[in-house]
Order: sequence, then C-alpha cells, then structure tokens
Amino acid sequence: MRSYLRLIVAGAVVLATAAMASPAVASARVDGHAQLAQLTVGPAVSQSPGQPPTSAQCAAETSGAVLACYGPPDLQSQYDFGPLYAAGDRGAGQTIVIFDSFGSPTIRKDLATFDAEYGLPAPPSFEIYEPEGHVTYSYAHVPSPVDFHNKNVSTEIGWGYETTLDVEWAHAMAPDASIALVVTPIPETEGVQGLQNLENAQRWALEHHLGSIWSDSFAATEQSFHNAAVIEGLNDLYAQAASEGVTAFFATGDTGVANGDKQGATYPYPTVNFPASSPDVVAVGGTEIPNPPSTIASYQPEAAWNDCCGSGGGGFSAVFGEPGFQSSAAIDDPLAMRGLPDVSYNAALVSSILIWESFDPTVAPSWVIIGGTSAATPQWAALDAIANQADGPLGFLAPRLYQVYADGSYANAFHDITAGNNSWDQITGYDAGPGWDPATGLGTPDAYNLVKALGLTSPAP
Repeated sequence: MRSYLRLIVAGAVVLATAAMASPAVASARVDGHAQLAQLTVGPAVSQSPGQPPTSAQCAAETSGAVLACYGPPDLQSQYDFGPLYAAGDRGAGQTIVIFDSFGSPTIRKDLATFDAEYGLPAPPSFEIYEPEGHVTYSYAHVPSPVDFHNKNVSTEIGWGYETTLDVEWAHAMAPDASIALVVTPIPETEGVQGLQNLENAQRWALEHHLGSIWSDSFAATEQSFHNAAVIEGLNDLYAQAASEGVTAFFATGDTGVANGDKQGATYPYPTVNFPASSPDVVAVGGTEIPNPPSTIASYQPEAAWNDCCGSGGGGFSAVFGEPGFQSSAAIDDPLAMRGLPDVSYNAALVSSILIWESFDPTVAPSWVIIGGTSAATPQWAALDAIANQADGPLGFLAPRLYQVYADGSYANAFHDITAGNNSWDQITGYDAGPGWDPATGLGTPDAYNLVKALGLTSPAP
C-alpha cells in the first residue's frame, strides 16, 4: 500500500507520500497558530479494521523512527490499570467531557470499530454537542484527494485526528465512563480567535453540568497574547470551574520549551502555553519509553519525551504565580511561578499509540500511528474518572496530586522520571530529575496505587 506521512503541527496537516515516509520531519513548523497542543500523526499502517498493525509493521513503515505502536492493553499494563478493572473500577457513573474544534463526521463509527477490535464495550452514553453553532466540513463533499493545501480543509482534518484520538483513548482507559464531545465551528488560533469559542463552549458545559472531568488539547503561547490581563481574564472560567469541582486536563504542547508567536517564529527563550499554565487546571506533559518492547506486560522505564518528532512542554509561567498546592509541596521552583506540567504520560512517537479513522478523504480508512501530549491528556482524564468512581467525588484534582507528592505514598503512586530533558529547536529546556521537575512534573501514574493514595487525601481548603 502507499505510505502517507500525516503530520499535524499547530493544527495544519502536512501530507507527504513516499515509499516509506518517515515522521522524522515532524519538528517542522507549518504556521504560527497553536491550534492544537501539537498532535503528531505518523503514517497509515493498515487498512484492515480487524487487524491493528504490530510494532514490527509500524517500525518497518517508518524506517525505524517508530519503534513500537500500542493499543489499550499495552498502556493499561504500563500504568497498572488492571487491578482497578478487576475491582470493577472502570469509570462507571462518570462523564468525560472532551472539547475540540470541528470534531469528526465519522467519530461514532470509528469508535465502534476501535472498540470491536480491542474488545471494549460501547460507552454508556456518547453525546455530541454544538453550543457555538453547527459544524460543517469543507472536505465532506469534494473529490479525493482533497487539496490539502487549502487551509480550511487541513485545519478541519487536523481536528478530526485530534477528536478521534481524544474519544477513542479516553474511552479505552475508562470504558464504563460516558463521553460528552463538545465541538465548535471555529478553530482556535494562537488565542486570536476560536479560543473564546472553546471557552464559550466550556462555560456552556459548566452551566449545563455535563461532567466534572474535562479533556482539552488546545494551547497558545503565553507571550502571544496582548498582555497578561487578557490571559487572566480568560482564566476566570477555569478558576470558576475548579471552584465547582471540575478538573480540566490540558496538554502542555509538543515542542518542549520552544513555542511560537502568531507569525510562526519561535521565541528565543523558554516559554509555556496557556491554558496549561493556569493554576486552575492539571497540566499534562509527555514521556517516552526509550526502549519500547513490541508489547507491554509490565511497567517499562520512561524518560522525558524528546524523540525525532517532539518533546513535552514544560517550564514556568510568565503570568501566574506559584499556586499554594505547589508551594506547600515544596517543589523546586526558584522563580516562584506556576510550574508545569503537573503530571506526565507516554506521548512519544517512538512509543506511539494507534487510532482507527475513516473521516480523512485523502487516504483510505486506516489504523494510524499517533502521539503527542494530546494523546496523554485524555488518558489522564480517564484515570480521574476511575478515581472518582473508586474514591467518591475528588473535585479539582491538582491539590490532591501534590498532597500525594508530599506524603509517603508518592514512590508507589508515581513513576518518578529522572532521565531526559525538554530542550527543543535550539532552546535549552529543563532536565528531568528526582521529584517534581519542569520536564515531567510529578511523573507518570501507577494507576492502582495512585487511586488508593488519592482516596486518603483531603479536598483543597
């Protein structure tokens, strides 16, 4: 079959056709709009819905840039979800609310195909909402192959991949949780437009009590806003949501400390993205499995994500001071500013995951290699759904995570990542090290032990 490199950088899709297209060009910057927290998509590997590709096929298809590609059983083993499932804790009674621009016209049938292959039940409820207006797709009624240079088409296709990833993997890790997908008809572009539409949709979801667990994979560099007051105004929503017990998980971005302005130029110093930099959300960074086995049966050591194609965002906010839950945990924060990420999860392309998609008119329906902090975020939302089922309503999760860090359960509840860094694009970043660090935060979860530890924490004052 023909190999396609599909790369979504800043919300734009780049297609390169080659005999064995490698995703090694994934660091290329397409434009200055951080419409996604950067989603990295590798080649379509298999067109058979009943046969997800093996890690060997993924490695061959990418000339070794991808060493392994994983399905839900692998990540469930990596992060110790099994004992939770055995106890009946699979997210029942919870709703994960996912926010995306555009969504995907085939998400329902794509989820059903994904579920059928991996033996997952349909979610108890899967509702799609359009509070900002009906979504139409520029690529829905045009000849194939689509003119992917058309900005509207490429942006919509990019968000289709994001939506597919978010829904399939939030459901994969918390299969008994309901899914509410909230979509908007305008893309988020570096805080200039669209972000307000997404916030409007989030406010609508808050007012209508759709759910207390939010998964979000959009971002804009703090310095790209007109001033700090604009960011602080936008953050009022997240402060309100946190006060009402909502945990909004936000991807930190996939270019390490190197983030762009509206014109696409990289700031010449370390930067972070908002809303992940808000003290009222949980910021999710990325790790990699440097030596990934073909399948995962038990925990494999991780490092800060920094592979051929991206690096996990992290650092210190230029707007928000250090929140009380971080200062009380005595994290290493010499700047006394909000540090991020809070937590991390496998996000690398070298140890990637798989999705099934049929919406993209430029290729046949396929299993697709995918990665990024956009992949980490919905899986953390799923873990929160399981914890809320097992422990009762936990409310805004960040203070409880740092309570675990400060007490004696941290070593069992988290995998402390101490290798690697998030330098990128010639901008020097931060090293991972013992305890919290601005490359990987508190680390990655041991889901079973973390849920037990969270049950012993107390709500924020």
